[in-house]
Amino acid sequence: MGKIFFVLSLLLLSACSLQAEFTPEGEILNDAIVGTPYYSQINIFGGIVLSYDIYGKQVIVGDIHPDNSGLHLQYCDDDEFNNCIQIRGIPTKAGIVKVRVHGGLGGGMLSKSGEFDKTYTITVKDSEGSS
Repeated sequence: MGKIFFVLSLLLLSACSLQAEFTPEGEILNDAIVGTPYYSQINIFGGIVLSYDIYGKQVIVGDIHPDNSGLHLQYCDDDEFNNCIQIRGIPTKAGIVKVRVHGGLGGGMLSKSGEFDKTYTITVKDSEGSS
């Protein structure tokens, strides 16, 4: 009887909180080139992605720094609980761009919600023709 209780307790504890997994898995996204359209996609797995501002309005689950890089974030589609984010735009200057993806995962009956925070790096290179 004690062994059954122990196994059940372990199963319930392992289902208590949600953890996000990402693709791509590493911390580096494809390089970009100044003046050339850029596209990359981040997928978040592990639950329903949630991100709201202090007024209860849904916001994108991330940000880009510097914010004048020419790149921006958007959801892959209009789904309310979107687990897919796109990085798009035309980079305006060479350097390092940081993409921070952060928010929460909606919980279920046996699991509480969880949070995630991951930062990716994009290296923006000068175009071949610039001096």
